[in-house]
Amino acid sequence: MPDREPPAPATIGESLRGAAKILTRSESPLLDARILLRHVLLLDDGGLIARANEPMPDDAAERYDALLARRDAGEPVAYLTGEKEFWSLPFRVTPDVLIPRDDSGALIEAAIARRGREERLRILDLGTGSGCLLCALLTEFPESEGVGVDRSEAALAVARANAQALGLAGRAGFLAGDWFAPVSGAFDVVIANPPYIRDGDRAGLAPDVADYEPAGALFAGADGLDAYRAILEGIGGHLSEDALVLMECGADQADSLRAMLARFAPESALFTMADLAGRPRGAGVDLRKREKRD
Repeated sequence: MPDREPPAPATIGESLRGAAKILTRSESPLLDARILLRHVLLLDDGGLIARANEPMPDDAAERYDALLARRDAGEPVAYLTGEKEFWSLPFRVTPDVLIPRDDSGALIEAAIARRGREERLRILDLGTGSGCLLCALLTEFPESEGVGVDRSEAALAVARANAQALGLAGRAGFLAGDWFAPVSGAFDVVIANPPYIRDGDRAGLAPDVADYEPAGALFAGADGLDAYRAILEGIGGHLSEDALVLMECGADQADSLRAMLARFAPESALFTMADLAGRPRGAGVDLRKREKRD
């Protein structure tokens, strides 16, 4: 009886389809599998399609299997690839920083709606993490400069690398410290995505958030509002006369944050920002616009 020929190696397309079946705990198995395969093969989606019928290289298959096992254990895709897109910009990410979320773009949209791109603004990003908010703002406001503050030196190293890679290092500085401690002077825009998850809500978070993203950037006391209290307590001496303040929050915290901002600036325009699903994503105050209140 003749020896059977060994089975042909899986093609790139077959590897992708098989990987999607492995990631049973993911909410987006095919997308996760595709992103990881692009990363391993250094291809875009077009390249994956064009080479779908080619055999999967052995060394790439080994690396792919290792990444799939880590993803199936819950590790976020962005930490596996070391990158995440935000505001159509590529950002390096590590477990030292929060993974940028598309919904945070609501803060960038709010700044664009209320300030002219030609303005020369001094921007402060509190709890900068990867630097994604500050870098996105500086790409939209090319005459402006900014400072990112974070208590984590490891996070600041990531933010500096991102600013450098995006050609923004000349307009972006980064300082270590708590909120306003390392900065001086007044700013025209203050933006923040601070910790806002209640300490008691940890069990309800997705495992890839609770088990992998930095706790110091997630949790903020019993009601999740501790960071806002600290920011608003120290913000007064750091705002220009016509400053814009933008802060992200949870969907059920927008009213509380608006009330806090109203007490801080009772005669200025308050507004709520919505995420891509139309849910409240943050609140802000524009000192440039005054309004009468009963």
